[in-house]
Amino acid sequence: MTEEFLHFLWGNRLCYQSGLKTADGTSFEIIHPGIINNDAGPDFFNAKIKIGNTLWAGNVEIHTRESDWYRHKHQNDPAYNNVILHVVQEKSKGTINSKGEKIPVWQMIYNEKFLYNYNDLLAKNSFIACKDQLHKISHFEFEQWLERILIEKIETKTSDIERYLSFSNGDWNEVFYITLARGFGFGVNNEPFEMLARSLPFRILLKHSDNILQLEALLLGQAGLLNNIKTPDEYTSALISEYKFLSQKYRLKRIESGTWRFLRLRPANFPSLRIAQFSMLIHKYNGRFDSLTNNPDLKQIEKMLQSGTSVYWKNHYRPGKKSKTTSDRLLGKNSIRLIMANSIIPYIFAFAKHKNNPELKEKALNMLSLLPPENNTITKKWSELSFRPIDEGQAQALIFLKNYYCNHKKCLYCHIGRKLIIKM
Repeated sequence: MTEEFLHFLWGNRLCYQSGLKTADGTSFEIIHPGIINNDAGPDFFNAKIKIGNTLWAGNVEIHTRESDWYRHKHQNDPAYNNVILHVVQEKSKGTINSKGEKIPVWQMIYNEKFLYNYNDLLAKNSFIACKDQLHKISHFEFEQWLERILIEKIETKTSDIERYLSFSNGDWNEVFYITLARGFGFGVNNEPFEMLARSLPFRILLKHSDNILQLEALLLGQAGLLNNIKTPDEYTSALISEYKFLSQKYRLKRIESGTWRFLRLRPANFPSLRIAQFSMLIHKYNGRFDSLTNNPDLKQIEKMLQSGTSVYWKNHYRPGKKSKTTSDRLLGKNSIRLIMANSIIPYIFAFAKHKNNPELKEKALNMLSLLPPENNTITKKWSELSFRPIDEGQAQALIFLKNYYCNHKKCLYCHIGRKLIIKM
Protein backbone atom coordinates (compact mmCIF):
# COMPACT_ATOMS: atom_id res chain seq x y z
CA MET A 1 0.00 0.00 0.00
CA THR A 2 1.33 3.44 -0.94
CA GLU A 3 0.12 6.99 -0.39
CA GLU A 4 0.15 7.31 -4.17
CA PHE A 5 -2.49 4.58 -4.39
CA LEU A 6 -4.60 6.21 -1.68
CA HIS A 7 -4.37 9.52 -3.58
CA PHE A 8 -5.63 7.73 -6.68
CA LEU A 9 -8.62 6.26 -4.82
CA TRP A 10 -9.49 9.53 -3.07
CA GLY A 11 -9.09 11.83 -6.08
CA ASN A 12 -11.14 9.56 -8.35
CA ARG A 13 -13.88 8.88 -5.75
CA LEU A 14 -13.05 5.17 -5.77
CA CYS A 15 -13.22 4.81 -2.00
CA TYR A 16 -16.63 4.09 -0.44
CA GLN A 17 -18.90 7.13 -0.61
CA SER A 18 -21.80 6.24 1.70
CA GLY A 19 -22.25 5.34 5.36
CA LEU A 20 -18.96 6.98 6.25
CA LYS A 21 -17.86 7.68 9.81
CA THR A 22 -14.76 9.36 11.22
CA ALA A 23 -12.57 7.59 13.76
CA ASP A 24 -14.66 9.06 16.60
CA GLY A 25 -17.92 7.80 15.05
CA THR A 26 -19.18 11.04 13.47
CA SER A 27 -21.02 10.63 10.16
CA PHE A 28 -19.58 12.53 7.22
CA GLU A 29 -20.04 12.92 3.47
CA ILE A 30 -17.51 13.66 0.73
CA ILE A 31 -19.02 16.51 -1.29
CA HIS A 32 -15.84 17.15 -3.33
CA PRO A 33 -12.43 15.47 -2.85
CA GLY A 34 -10.53 18.64 -3.77
CA ILE A 35 -7.72 19.25 -6.24
CA ILE A 36 -4.48 17.31 -5.93
CA ASN A 37 -1.44 19.35 -4.89
CA ASN A 38 1.87 18.32 -6.47
CA ASP A 39 3.89 20.84 -4.48
CA ALA A 40 4.62 21.27 -0.78
CA GLY A 41 1.66 21.34 1.60
CA PRO A 42 -1.50 19.24 2.08
CA ASP A 43 -2.27 16.62 -0.57
CA PHE A 44 -5.63 17.98 -1.76
CA PHE A 45 -6.75 21.61 -1.81
CA ASN A 46 -10.27 23.06 -1.67
CA ALA A 47 -12.10 19.92 -0.63
CA LYS A 48 -15.66 20.05 0.68
CA ILE A 49 -16.63 17.64 3.46
CA LYS A 50 -19.90 17.58 5.41
CA ILE A 51 -19.13 16.37 8.94
CA GLY A 52 -22.23 15.93 11.04
CA ASN A 53 -24.41 18.87 10.08
CA THR A 54 -21.54 21.20 9.21
CA LEU A 55 -20.14 21.74 5.70
CA TRP A 56 -16.38 22.26 5.81
CA ALA A 57 -14.20 23.67 3.03
CA GLY A 58 -10.46 23.16 3.27
CA ASN A 59 -7.64 20.72 2.64
CA VAL A 60 -7.21 16.97 2.96
CA GLU A 61 -4.04 15.17 3.99
CA ILE A 62 -3.53 11.48 3.20
CA HIS A 63 -1.13 9.01 4.82
CA THR A 64 -0.82 5.25 4.91
CA ARG A 65 -0.36 5.52 8.70
CA GLU A 66 -1.87 8.20 10.90
CA SER A 67 1.43 8.38 12.78
CA ASP A 68 3.07 9.74 9.61
CA TRP A 69 1.42 13.06 10.45
CA TYR A 70 3.79 13.34 13.40
CA ARG A 71 6.73 11.74 11.62
CA HIS A 72 6.48 14.49 8.98
CA LYS A 73 6.15 17.17 11.71
CA HIS A 74 2.80 18.44 10.40
CA GLN A 75 1.69 19.09 13.99
CA ASN A 76 4.23 21.95 14.03
CA ASP A 77 3.46 23.34 10.58
CA PRO A 78 0.79 26.10 10.25
CA ALA A 79 0.42 25.18 6.57
CA TYR A 80 -1.58 22.18 7.75
CA ASN A 81 -3.95 24.08 10.04
CA ASN A 82 -6.57 24.23 7.29
CA VAL A 83 -6.74 20.43 6.97
CA ILE A 84 -10.36 19.40 7.52
CA LEU A 85 -9.87 15.63 7.19
CA HIS A 86 -6.94 13.29 7.70
CA VAL A 87 -7.40 10.18 5.52
CA VAL A 88 -5.38 7.13 6.55
CA GLN A 89 -5.04 3.42 5.95
CA GLU A 90 -4.00 2.68 9.54
CA LYS A 91 -5.31 4.85 12.38
CA SER A 92 -3.68 5.35 15.77
CA LYS A 93 -3.86 7.98 18.51
CA GLY A 94 -5.53 10.94 16.79
CA THR A 95 -4.36 13.98 14.80
CA ILE A 96 -3.62 17.45 16.22
CA ASN A 97 -2.59 20.58 14.28
CA SER A 98 -0.21 23.33 15.39
CA LYS A 99 -3.06 25.14 17.16
CA GLY A 100 -3.71 22.08 19.28
CA GLU A 101 -7.01 21.45 17.47
CA LYS A 102 -8.18 17.93 16.80
CA ILE A 103 -8.55 17.01 13.10
CA PRO A 104 -11.16 14.41 12.04
CA VAL A 105 -9.59 11.15 10.89
CA TRP A 106 -11.06 8.65 8.45
CA GLN A 107 -9.71 5.16 7.88
CA MET A 108 -10.34 4.80 4.16
CA ILE A 109 -12.60 1.99 3.01
CA TYR A 110 -12.39 0.73 -0.58
CA ASN A 111 -12.85 -2.38 -2.70
CA GLU A 112 -9.86 -4.67 -2.08
CA LYS A 113 -10.05 -5.75 -5.73
CA PHE A 114 -8.54 -2.40 -6.72
CA LEU A 115 -5.46 -3.03 -4.59
CA TYR A 116 -5.16 -6.59 -5.92
CA ASN A 117 -5.27 -5.34 -9.54
CA TYR A 118 -2.74 -2.61 -8.80
CA ASN A 119 -0.29 -4.95 -7.08
CA ASP A 120 -0.71 -7.43 -9.92
CA LEU A 121 0.46 -4.77 -12.40
CA LEU A 122 3.40 -3.76 -10.19
CA ALA A 123 4.53 -7.39 -9.96
CA LYS A 124 4.79 -7.87 -13.73
CA ASN A 125 8.26 -7.72 -15.31
CA SER A 126 7.24 -7.97 -18.97
CA PHE A 127 7.73 -5.31 -21.67
CA ILE A 128 4.78 -3.44 -20.16
CA ALA A 129 2.94 -4.37 -16.97
CA CYS A 130 -0.43 -4.67 -18.72
CA LYS A 131 0.88 -6.79 -21.62
CA ASP A 132 -1.46 -9.71 -20.88
CA GLN A 133 -4.48 -7.45 -20.36
CA LEU A 134 -4.00 -4.92 -23.12
CA HIS A 135 -6.39 -6.81 -25.40
CA LYS A 136 -9.22 -5.65 -23.11
CA ILE A 137 -8.68 -2.07 -24.30
CA SER A 138 -10.16 -1.10 -27.68
CA HIS A 139 -7.90 0.32 -30.37
CA PHE A 140 -10.05 3.45 -30.46
CA GLU A 141 -9.61 4.10 -26.75
CA PHE A 142 -5.88 3.35 -26.94
CA GLU A 143 -5.40 5.73 -29.87
CA GLN A 144 -7.24 8.48 -27.98
CA TRP A 145 -4.81 8.00 -25.10
CA LEU A 146 -1.88 8.16 -27.53
CA GLU A 147 -3.11 11.54 -28.78
CA ARG A 148 -2.99 12.87 -25.22
CA ILE A 149 0.42 11.25 -24.65
CA LEU A 150 1.81 12.88 -27.80
CA ILE A 151 0.76 16.32 -26.54
CA GLU A 152 2.39 15.56 -23.17
CA LYS A 153 5.57 14.49 -24.94
CA ILE A 154 5.66 17.67 -27.04
CA GLU A 155 4.93 19.78 -23.95
CA THR A 156 7.86 18.11 -22.17
CA LYS A 157 10.12 19.06 -25.06
CA THR A 158 8.62 22.55 -24.98
CA SER A 159 9.61 22.91 -21.33
CA ASP A 160 13.22 22.15 -22.24
CA ILE A 161 13.11 24.67 -25.08
CA GLU A 162 11.63 27.32 -22.76
CA ARG A 163 14.52 26.61 -20.41
CA TYR A 164 16.94 27.33 -23.27
CA LEU A 165 15.05 30.55 -23.96
CA SER A 166 15.49 31.72 -20.37
CA PHE A 167 19.29 31.54 -20.42
CA SER A 168 19.50 32.74 -24.05
CA ASN A 169 17.92 36.10 -23.19
CA GLY A 170 14.99 35.45 -25.50
CA ASP A 171 17.18 34.79 -28.57
CA TRP A 172 15.25 32.22 -30.64
CA ASN A 173 18.23 31.67 -32.98
CA GLU A 174 20.29 30.58 -29.98
CA VAL A 175 17.42 28.37 -28.80
CA PHE A 176 17.16 26.66 -32.18
CA TYR A 177 20.92 26.14 -32.27
CA ILE A 178 20.91 24.37 -28.89
CA THR A 179 17.78 22.37 -29.72
CA LEU A 180 19.17 21.22 -33.06
CA ALA A 181 22.57 20.42 -31.57
CA ARG A 182 20.94 18.21 -28.97
CA GLY A 183 19.06 16.42 -31.75
CA PHE A 184 22.36 15.54 -33.44
CA GLY A 185 23.21 13.53 -30.32
CA PHE A 186 20.58 10.90 -31.23
CA GLY A 187 19.91 9.96 -27.64
CA VAL A 188 23.27 8.59 -26.58
CA ASN A 189 25.11 11.93 -27.03
CA ASN A 190 22.26 14.39 -26.44
CA GLU A 191 23.74 15.81 -23.25
CA PRO A 192 27.28 16.31 -24.64
CA PHE A 193 25.84 18.07 -27.71
CA GLU A 194 23.82 20.40 -25.48
CA MET A 195 26.91 21.08 -23.37
CA LEU A 196 28.86 21.84 -26.55
CA ALA A 197 26.24 24.28 -27.84
CA ARG A 198 25.96 26.05 -24.50
CA SER A 199 29.76 26.39 -24.27
CA LEU A 200 29.97 27.99 -27.73
CA PRO A 201 27.46 30.83 -28.30
CA PHE A 202 25.73 30.85 -31.67
CA ARG A 203 26.72 34.48 -32.27
CA ILE A 204 30.36 33.33 -32.43
CA LEU A 205 29.57 30.66 -35.02
CA LEU A 206 27.65 33.19 -37.10
CA LYS A 207 30.79 35.31 -37.41
CA HIS A 208 32.50 32.33 -39.06
CA SER A 209 29.55 30.71 -40.84
CA ASP A 210 31.08 31.41 -44.27
CA ASN A 211 34.21 29.41 -43.40
CA ILE A 212 33.65 25.68 -42.91
CA LEU A 213 37.20 25.12 -41.62
CA GLN A 214 36.71 27.63 -38.83
CA LEU A 215 33.26 26.24 -37.99
CA GLU A 216 34.64 22.72 -37.66
CA ALA A 217 37.63 24.01 -35.69
CA LEU A 218 35.34 25.80 -33.21
CA LEU A 219 32.90 22.93 -32.77
CA LEU A 220 35.37 20.02 -32.75
CA GLY A 221 37.80 22.00 -30.60
CA GLN A 222 35.12 22.94 -28.08
CA ALA A 223 34.06 19.29 -28.03
CA GLY A 224 37.59 18.34 -27.00
CA LEU A 225 37.91 16.09 -30.07
CA LEU A 226 41.05 17.77 -31.43
CA ASN A 227 43.06 16.75 -28.39
CA ASN A 228 45.51 13.87 -28.34
CA ILE A 229 45.45 13.13 -32.08
CA LYS A 230 48.48 10.86 -32.45
CA THR A 231 49.41 11.76 -36.03
CA PRO A 232 47.65 14.96 -37.17
CA ASP A 233 47.28 15.20 -40.92
CA GLU A 234 47.30 18.46 -42.84
CA TYR A 235 43.61 19.16 -42.28
CA THR A 236 43.52 18.34 -38.57
CA SER A 237 46.67 20.40 -38.06
CA ALA A 238 44.83 23.32 -39.62
CA LEU A 239 41.81 22.68 -37.37
CA ILE A 240 44.01 22.60 -34.27
CA SER A 241 45.75 25.82 -35.28
CA GLU A 242 42.44 27.59 -35.99
CA TYR A 243 40.92 26.46 -32.72
CA LYS A 244 43.94 27.56 -30.71
CA PHE A 245 43.65 31.07 -32.17
CA LEU A 246 39.82 31.33 -31.98
CA SER A 247 39.51 29.86 -28.49
CA GLN A 248 41.96 32.45 -27.19
CA LYS A 249 40.20 35.23 -29.09
CA TYR A 250 36.79 34.36 -27.63
CA ARG A 251 38.10 33.03 -24.30
CA LEU A 252 36.43 29.67 -24.80
CA LYS A 253 36.63 26.78 -22.38
CA ARG A 254 36.17 23.41 -24.07
CA ILE A 255 34.23 20.51 -22.62
CA GLU A 256 35.99 17.25 -21.75
CA SER A 257 36.45 14.80 -24.62
CA GLY A 258 35.55 11.94 -22.26
CA THR A 259 32.01 13.30 -22.17
CA TRP A 260 31.33 11.81 -25.60
CA ARG A 261 30.29 8.23 -26.15
CA PHE A 262 31.83 6.28 -29.04
CA LEU A 263 31.55 2.78 -27.60
CA ARG A 264 29.13 0.47 -29.43
CA LEU A 265 28.28 3.17 -31.96
CA ARG A 266 28.54 2.55 -35.67
CA PRO A 267 31.11 4.87 -37.27
CA ALA A 268 28.28 6.74 -39.04
CA ASN A 269 27.03 7.75 -35.57
CA PHE A 270 30.39 8.88 -34.18
CA PRO A 271 29.97 12.32 -32.57
CA SER A 272 32.94 13.67 -34.56
CA LEU A 273 31.11 12.96 -37.83
CA ARG A 274 27.83 14.32 -36.44
CA ILE A 275 29.64 17.54 -35.51
CA ALA A 276 31.03 17.75 -39.05
CA GLN A 277 27.48 17.36 -40.44
CA PHE A 278 26.21 19.96 -37.99
CA SER A 279 28.99 22.34 -39.04
CA MET A 280 28.10 22.01 -42.72
CA LEU A 281 24.43 22.66 -41.98
CA ILE A 282 25.29 25.97 -40.30
CA HIS A 283 27.74 26.81 -43.10
CA LYS A 284 25.37 26.02 -45.95
CA TYR A 285 22.50 28.06 -44.54
CA ASN A 286 24.73 30.76 -43.06
CA GLY A 287 23.03 30.24 -39.71
CA ARG A 288 19.63 31.42 -40.99
CA PHE A 289 16.66 29.16 -40.31
CA ASP A 290 13.79 31.66 -40.44
CA SER A 291 11.74 29.49 -42.80
CA LEU A 292 11.23 26.96 -40.00
CA THR A 293 8.89 29.32 -38.21
CA ASN A 294 7.69 31.45 -41.13
CA ASN A 295 6.45 28.63 -43.32
CA PRO A 296 7.69 25.19 -42.20
CA ASP A 297 7.71 22.51 -44.88
CA LEU A 298 8.82 18.90 -44.40
CA LYS A 299 10.49 18.59 -47.80
CA GLN A 300 12.46 21.79 -47.27
CA ILE A 301 13.54 20.65 -43.81
CA GLU A 302 14.62 17.27 -45.20
CA LYS A 303 16.63 19.02 -47.91
CA MET A 304 18.22 21.28 -45.31
CA LEU A 305 19.31 18.30 -43.19
CA GLN A 306 20.95 16.62 -46.22
CA SER A 307 23.76 19.15 -46.22
CA GLY A 308 26.48 16.53 -45.93
CA THR A 309 30.03 17.38 -44.81
CA SER A 310 33.20 18.99 -46.04
CA VAL A 311 35.45 16.92 -48.33
CA TYR A 312 37.71 15.73 -45.50
CA TRP A 313 34.94 13.68 -43.90
CA LYS A 314 34.17 11.69 -47.01
CA ASN A 315 36.90 9.28 -45.92
CA HIS A 316 37.10 10.05 -42.20
CA TYR A 317 34.88 9.33 -39.21
CA ARG A 318 37.30 10.76 -36.66
CA PRO A 319 39.86 13.54 -37.06
CA GLY A 320 43.28 12.22 -38.00
CA LYS A 321 42.11 8.67 -38.69
CA LYS A 322 41.36 7.74 -42.30
CA SER A 323 38.53 5.26 -42.88
CA LYS A 324 38.54 2.32 -45.27
CA THR A 325 35.40 3.51 -47.03
CA THR A 326 34.54 6.70 -48.91
CA SER A 327 31.05 8.21 -49.15
CA ASP A 328 29.19 11.51 -49.02
CA ARG A 329 28.41 10.97 -45.30
CA LEU A 330 24.86 12.25 -45.66
CA LEU A 331 22.36 11.86 -42.85
CA GLY A 332 20.18 8.80 -43.44
CA LYS A 333 16.42 9.03 -43.79
CA ASN A 334 15.90 7.58 -40.32
CA SER A 335 18.33 10.09 -38.79
CA ILE A 336 16.61 12.97 -40.56
CA ARG A 337 13.21 11.81 -39.29
CA LEU A 338 14.53 11.59 -35.73
CA ILE A 339 15.96 15.11 -35.84
CA MET A 340 12.68 16.40 -37.24
CA ALA A 341 10.57 14.61 -34.63
CA ASN A 342 12.76 15.24 -31.60
CA SER A 343 14.17 18.70 -32.30
CA ILE A 344 12.77 20.72 -35.17
CA ILE A 345 9.05 20.02 -34.78
CA PRO A 346 9.10 20.52 -30.97
CA TYR A 347 10.98 23.79 -31.59
CA ILE A 348 8.29 24.97 -34.02
CA PHE A 349 5.59 23.96 -31.52
CA ALA A 350 7.35 25.81 -28.68
CA PHE A 351 7.87 28.90 -30.83
CA ALA A 352 4.18 28.85 -31.83
CA LYS A 353 3.10 28.46 -28.21
CA HIS A 354 5.31 31.32 -27.09
CA LYS A 355 3.99 33.55 -29.90
CA ASN A 356 0.40 32.44 -29.26
CA ASN A 357 0.04 31.07 -32.79
CA PRO A 358 -2.44 28.13 -32.68
CA GLU A 359 -2.27 27.58 -36.44
CA LEU A 360 1.49 27.03 -36.31
CA LYS A 361 1.09 24.69 -33.31
CA GLU A 362 -1.44 22.63 -35.27
CA LYS A 363 0.86 22.57 -38.27
CA ALA A 364 3.72 21.27 -36.12
CA LEU A 365 1.56 18.41 -34.84
CA ASN A 366 0.33 17.63 -38.36
CA MET A 367 3.93 17.37 -39.54
CA LEU A 368 4.41 14.39 -37.23
CA SER A 369 1.43 12.65 -38.81
CA LEU A 370 3.05 13.08 -42.24
CA LEU A 371 6.27 11.34 -41.25
CA PRO A 372 6.54 7.54 -41.48
CA PRO A 373 6.89 5.82 -38.07
CA GLU A 374 10.33 4.92 -36.85
CA ASN A 375 11.11 1.25 -36.50
CA ASN A 376 13.03 0.57 -33.31
CA THR A 377 12.98 -1.96 -30.47
CA ILE A 378 10.13 -0.23 -28.63
CA THR A 379 7.84 0.24 -31.64
CA LYS A 380 8.48 -3.36 -32.70
CA LYS A 381 7.38 -4.58 -29.27
CA TRP A 382 4.21 -2.48 -29.45
CA SER A 383 3.53 -3.90 -32.91
CA GLU A 384 3.74 -7.41 -31.48
CA LEU A 385 0.94 -6.36 -29.12
CA SER A 386 -1.16 -5.31 -32.15
CA PHE A 387 -0.51 -1.60 -31.68
CA ARG A 388 1.54 -0.77 -34.76
CA PRO A 389 2.11 3.00 -35.15
CA ILE A 390 0.71 4.44 -38.37
CA ASP A 391 2.87 7.59 -38.33
CA GLU A 392 5.71 9.23 -36.42
CA GLY A 393 3.27 10.95 -34.07
CA GLN A 394 1.99 7.60 -32.81
CA ALA A 395 5.53 6.22 -32.71
CA GLN A 396 6.67 9.14 -30.56
CA ALA A 397 3.69 8.67 -28.25
CA LEU A 398 4.35 4.92 -27.86
CA ILE A 399 8.02 5.54 -27.07
CA PHE A 400 7.13 8.22 -24.52
CA LEU A 401 4.45 5.98 -22.97
CA LYS A 402 6.96 3.16 -22.58
CA ASN A 403 9.85 5.30 -21.26
CA TYR A 404 7.97 7.67 -18.95
CA TYR A 405 5.02 5.58 -17.79
CA CYS A 406 5.58 1.85 -18.27
CA ASN A 407 9.26 1.76 -17.28
CA HIS A 408 8.45 3.53 -14.01
CA LYS A 409 5.21 1.61 -13.37
CA LYS A 410 3.14 4.80 -13.40
CA CYS A 411 -0.01 2.78 -13.91
CA LEU A 412 -1.98 5.10 -11.61
CA TYR A 413 -1.34 7.99 -14.01
CA CYS A 414 -1.94 6.04 -17.22
CA HIS A 415 -5.45 5.90 -18.67
CA ILE A 416 -4.97 2.24 -19.58
CA GLY A 417 -3.54 1.35 -16.16
CA ARG A 418 -6.39 3.10 -14.35
CA LYS A 419 -8.96 1.26 -16.44
CA LEU A 420 -7.40 -2.09 -15.59
CA ILE A 421 -7.04 -1.29 -11.89
CA ILE A 422 -10.73 -0.53 -11.37
CA LYS A 423 -12.06 -3.36 -13.53
CA MET A 424 -14.10 -5.91 -11.57
